[in-house]
Amino acid sequence: MIWHPLTWAFWVAAATGGLLYATGAVQAVDVMLNWTPAHADIDQLRRERHAESAALLGHWALGFLTAAALLGLVGVALVWHRMVPGAMCGTGVLQAMGTDGSRAMIFWGVSLLILHGWRVLDGLDVQRPQGVLTRTGARLMISAAPFFLLAVFYSWQALMRVETVPTVSCCAAVYDRVLSGASESAALKSLAAICLWFSLAGGAALLALMVLKIRFPDRGSGAMPAIIAVLWSFAATVALKQVGSAYYYQVLSHPCPWCLFLPDYYGAGFFIFGGVAVVVMESIAIWLADRTRRRYPVLAGPAGKRIQRSAWGIVTAMIGFTMLALGPAIAWRLRTGVWLNGSP
Repeated sequence: MIWHPLTWAFWVAAATGGLLYATGAVQAVDVMLNWTPAHADIDQLRRERHAESAALLGHWALGFLTAAALLGLVGVALVWHRMVPGAMCGTGVLQAMGTDGSRAMIFWGVSLLILHGWRVLDGLDVQRPQGVLTRTGARLMISAAPFFLLAVFYSWQALMRVETVPTVSCCAAVYDRVLSGASESAALKSLAAICLWFSLAGGAALLALMVLKIRFPDRGSGAMPAIIAVLWSFAATVALKQVGSAYYYQVLSHPCPWCLFLPDYYGAGFFIFGGVAVVVMESIAIWLADRTRRRYPVLAGPAGKRIQRSAWGIVTAMIGFTMLALGPAIAWRLRTGVWLNGSP
């Protein structure tokens, strides 16, 4: 275990959020199993009280768990590499954590996405007194439990491994060897080129869809923006790692996304990947709001407003991502007349 104040802060936030979530989820089970909005007996009144309590606890839990995830990200990116022999960025920390570190990050992401989806449904449900989404929201809230438990388990395993590993080979430590001995394969170059062009085309298509959603929130499918956003996020991440990051480092053959989080590059990684996260989360919100609009006409108005708000969020995030991801490359091209790889 890394005995660092940030580690303690991470566990305090995770434990607090977990306790709030567990308390709310227990009450949500009663709502999910026995919710009968057509009745007005004492049992239904108790379940309505449970639903309100679960919603309040869920919102607080999401806040604490988000804070815990951000503290963990800051630890991997900026802090814990100082305690791992040979590590100079988050790559070395994840090497020390083994597969447990990557699994923990995946399950944290899935847990927060599910709870974000629950928050979207809960925000729509409170707009009307009928409570048509209460049972669905309770079911979605409870479904985050196994992913959250796995996130906590793998976080513990990963942090327990860190101080027991030998010296790691961080990307910064082997950078000279990479330059002198290895070259990118043709397959990797082709993948990077495909992802670059797909991220550009997919980003343009997603922006066009968002403009339409802002103007006509009740038209078109909500699933299409979500599918494009998820595919775009993968392509944009690969393109940034293989192509765009080089213009921050101003060297080739150093595809390390974790170095972008370092102060040497002004912590650009937090803003760049934060933009990707916003695009994915808000696209999921559009999909959920669109399904709600179609299934429950009584919530069509609030769902349309949520779609518009999410569309504005995606447009803002994509503009920021584009400026940070492509800005250094364009500046380099204007200053030197060529791209970093020498092509005109």
